[in-house]
Amino acid sequence: MKASIIRPSENFLGMSYSEWVITWCNWLFSEDPDTYDGGDILFLRGNVDYLPVNDSGIGPRFIDPKSIYDRTGQNGQTIFERTAILVPVMVAMLVMGELYEGRILRTPEQLRYNANLDIHKCGPVWATIMKKGEAKPHKIVDNLKYYYVATPLFKLDVPESSSLKDKADITYDPGNYDMVAAGIFLLIKSLPPSTYRINFGGITGAYHTDSVYDITIQGKRKETLKDISARRFVKRRWK
Repeated sequence: MKASIIRPSENFLGMSYSEWVITWCNWLFSEDPDTYDGGDILFLRGNVDYLPVNDSGIGPRFIDPKSIYDRTGQNGQTIFERTAILVPVMVAMLVMGELYEGRILRTPEQLRYNANLDIHKCGPVWATIMKKGEAKPHKIVDNLKYYYVATPLFKLDVPESSSLKDKADITYDPGNYDMVAAGIFLLIKSLPPSTYRINFGGITGAYHTDSVYDITIQGKRKETLKDISARRFVKRRWK
């Protein structure tokens, strides 16, 4: 089984890959990112669950390298056929004014350069899929490096109700941020009806992410919109 993948040079539903990444970033820090809204695209995420190094709650943060974001079994997702799936294999997100390796980032160029550097110096990355009944998983694409995406400077909106604002590698106070994001993203256009296990993640320096999703495709969404313009034209013409 080969998944249908949108290439980074292509648009999907009128939006480029980088525009989808911007939408994904704002979704990640929304009120409830783990509840699928039933739309045309399902966003997945990494295991955002960082803890402070010390008891102060500020400063460097870390994540257990053995931790996994587990959305399998009863915690899996169910979507309709022809629903796209955005897989954030590895992501770097930097904001204007952030202290990064002892230096405050003050320009879009600095944000973009360091976000790119974070991704290109990363260690192993992976993204696999296994259809129910298959013996073992296989790569979603042959070479992940061809799916590198970087955004221009954009506005990140973090609401007070954001459930992940205190769990990322830096804490985000509610408000608006100037951000650049870069990473490896896969946009799966659609999958045939069945249940699939998708595993993705990577390691770069102290940053580690590993996520496993069970996704059930339950058939086509019922169409409710009917185009009756031709019928109305005939009635008016021969009336």
